[in-house]
Order: sequence, then structure tokens, then C-alpha cells
Amino acid sequence: MGAPEREPSPWGYLEALLDPQAPPSLRLKGLRLYAGFLLALQGGVLLLLAWVVPRAAHPLLWALALGGGLWLLLQAEAVWRKERGEPLMPLRVVGLGAALFFFLGVMGLLLRPSGLTLLLLGTLGFFYLWYRAERALLPG
Repeated sequence: MGAPEREPSPWGYLEALLDPQAPPSLRLKGLRLYAGFLLALQGGVLLLLAWVVPRAAHPLLWALALGGGLWLLLQAEAVWRKERGEPLMPLRVVGLGAALFFFLGVMGLLLRPSGLTLLLLGTLGFFYLWYRAERALLPG
């Protein structure tokens, strides 16, 4: 009877994410670890910023927020199309999703209380891009 396989460390999962020859299950766990870390870090920063960011009521801030969010989403879609077979493509897509979450979160804090819908849009955009990045790692 062989020795049971040892579970890799978090660094092992991240290394597997960078290795295109690694098993897809390890790469998925690495992507989940990376995305979860980005979400927790940026969510914590947004919670801290909620105490210091003043409210703003300029109507052009809504246009800036929606235009910037759309631009980040289009950047992620461009990475998705151009780098389809590259091993780092899921990292870039999740990173752009995290940027979308943070940008819309800060803009939502500026435009609160109704601007918090921007935070919701940023969260949905992040999870959408995370889902697409995971689908790219699945075999088939």
C-alpha cells in the first residue's frame, strides 16, 4: 500500500496555476486561492475606505463609474479573446475582474447611498470573470 498523497501548500497551488502541464484540479484550486485573496484584500480596503471617503453628488461621477467599469470589462473580454490558449490568461482575467470590483466599489462609496449599486455591479462583474476564468481551466 502506497503512502497517501500529501495536499500541496497554498504556494503549491499557485505554482500549479502557473504551470500549464499541472493537473486541472490543482490549477483550479490555485485560481480560487488567487481570486479569493484578491477579493478579501480589496474588500477589506473598501471597508477601511468607507470610513474616510466623503460622499460626492456630481452627476458626471455616474458616467465616469459606468464608463470605467465598462472599459475594464471590455479589457477583460479582449484578454479572453486574444490570449485564449496562454497559461496566464485566467490570472489576467481575474485580475481585471478584481480591478473592476475595486473601481466600482470606490465609486460606489463616493456616490453612496444609491451608489452602492455600483459595488454590487462590481461584485457581479468580478464573479462573472472569475467563472469564465475557471471555465477556461477546465479540460474539454
